[in-house]
Order: sequence, then C-alpha cells, then structure tokens
Amino acid sequence: MKKNIQIIFCSCLGMMFLLMFGCKKQELAVESPPNVIDLSIKGTTLTDTLEFLKDGKVIGQTTKSNGDLNVKVIVKGEGAELQIRSKGKEAILSKRMISAAEKLQNITYYFDGDKIFSKVVALSIKGYSGAEELEFVMDGQVLESGSDVINSVLSIGIEADQKRTLQIRKKGTTVPLMDKEIIGAQSAASLTFFYDGTKIFDKIDLAVPTNPANMIVNASFTNKVGVFLGPIDLIFYKGASTGMRPFEFTATTLRIELPADGSFSKNIELPPLPDSGAPNLNVYSFRIVKRGTLTELPYDMTNEFPPARPESGFFAGNITFTAGGAAVFILGDQIIPDDWDGTIIRPTMKDIAPYFK
Repeated sequence: MKKNIQIIFCSCLGMMFLLMFGCKKQELAVESPPNVIDLSIKGTTLTDTLEFLKDGKVIGQTTKSNGDLNVKVIVKGEGAELQIRSKGKEAILSKRMISAAEKLQNITYYFDGDKIFSKVVALSIKGYSGAEELEFVMDGQVLESGSDVINSVLSIGIEADQKRTLQIRKKGTTVPLMDKEIIGAQSAASLTFFYDGTKIFDKIDLAVPTNPANMIVNASFTNKVGVFLGPIDLIFYKGASTGMRPFEFTATTLRIELPADGSFSKNIELPPLPDSGAPNLNVYSFRIVKRGTLTELPYDMTNEFPPARPESGFFAGNITFTAGGAAVFILGDQIIPDDWDGTIIRPTMKDIAPYFK
C-alpha cells in the first residue's frame, strides 16, 4: 500500500514538472505573436484609383467616388510598411508605417493627381470679382475659377511641417494678384478678397455707426450698360414691403455720391425706419440718378433704346437693415429685355460686407 502511494506521488510530481516546462516552452514559441490591426484609411483622390499594399500584396483600393477604406491587417514585430500607388502602375507614390502597438489606427491622404499628402487643409474662399474671371492656382494647377460672387471650400493637400502658396490671378495671365500661404499645422484656413478690376483687397475695414441704432453704408459703382452720362448718385427710398414696388416708394433726403472711377464712396448712416409692428414691413430701397438730380437717369437713351419705363434706375429689391451693422454695396447695371411699352435699366447690387466680418 505504502509503495503504491509513493508511485502515485511520483507520477503526479512528474506530470507537474512536465506541465510546467511544457507551458514555458509554449510561451517561448509565441513570444512575439502577430497583432491584428483595424486600419482605417480616409482621404481624397482627384484622379486615379489608388491601391494600398502590404508585403507586396494589394489589401484594398480607393477611388474618386469612394476615398475611404477599412481593413484588418496582421503586423509582426514592431511595425509594417504600407505602400500607396496608382492602380496599374508600379511606382510607389507614398509610404506609411503601421505600428504594432495600436489596435486601431487611422491613415489620411490627399492625392492631387501628382503627389500624395498626409493631410488636408480646408481653405474657405469668400470674395467678389465684378470685373474679370479669376483663377486660384497652386504649383501651376488651377484648383478653382470664377467671377462675381465666389464662395467655395478648397481641399489643399499638405504635410504637417510644410507651407504651400495659393495664387489668385486673372484668367489667361501668369502674374499673381495675391498670394495666400497655407500652413500644414492648420486644419482649416480662410481667404477673403474683393477685386475691383485693378486692385485686389484682402480686407475691408467696416466702420461702426456713431449711433448704434443706425447702419453704415458705402458703395461702389461700375457701369456695364454703356450710353452712360455719369457721374451718379444713389438716393435711398422708403416704403412698405407688402403691396408696393420700389418705384412707388418715397424718396428720402439720404444720398450717396458714387465715384466715377469705381472706387468706394464715403460712408453714410441709415437711421432705422419706424416699426410697423411684427413683422416690420417698413424697408429701404434705392435708385441711381444723374449727379445732383432727383429723377434724371444717368443714361442717354435718345438713340439706343425705346423709352425708359418708370422702374428704370430703381433697385428691384429691399435693403437688409441691421442696427449697428455695416453694408458694402457693389453696384452695376443691366438692361431688362425690351417689350412693347419701353426699356428697364436696373441697378444690380451685392453686399460684400458679410465676407469681411
């Protein structure tokens, strides 16, 4: 009996040693096991389909319409290399490292058709060009173009430690009107401008009315119709916004002399109109007239057009009044197509003050 107990004890002890050394050997065999990484790839490609490779094998691709990719990858050791190339081509455009230490990883990119960048700066552009079409150019590539009101957001590819320069220039020219520096440390930037056909301004100083109940207004005017007699004045009119048209409003004594060279006028303060109740229907509008007159149009229509209709010279809308605020009117003019009872020459107006606040 005693001998059997000794045999059982020795057997158990042997099994314990075997298990201990067996576990130790197993731990040594998987001392550096591979890591499964959830890799999120997000970005934009303006042209080609992009392929993403690891260990020489394509693990996914992105296109212009679908620039994001989520994939699980196995990483051995401390990390692995991710390569990016255009589909169907051998040249590697960019390389990124996938760390073995982080289970969730994000990789961002921006491909402009030539280079791949690791990040993007969102550039918000707000401006006005009443003269010519403008182009927004970076490294010789036109990213955007437009005239009149320009309101756009451009994605600028860049590296975190890099600076790039965006140029504004007239279409068909190579001489920049303005340079805008983009810094990689930013995630967003803004550009505001006004181009009068000769000079470009990146800011306009908006005055504050002396009476906070009033609103500051100034304006510039560029004739586009021809047969122009100029110089001209802008006369403010007031009336009810319901059931009345601007040419039926009442003229005020408030007047702005508009410079003939298209530059900005002097500031004038508009007082608030009496409150008609909620909603307040009392509004301002305006008319352009020959300098110093009340009703004479600044055009010679003797030989060019049929007789002017009563609406001529009147702005077709209302002025948005903001107490304590400022408005900067960019004025032009246009001809409304002739009909049997005469011609309408009507001013156009764009308030660019919101771009510079």
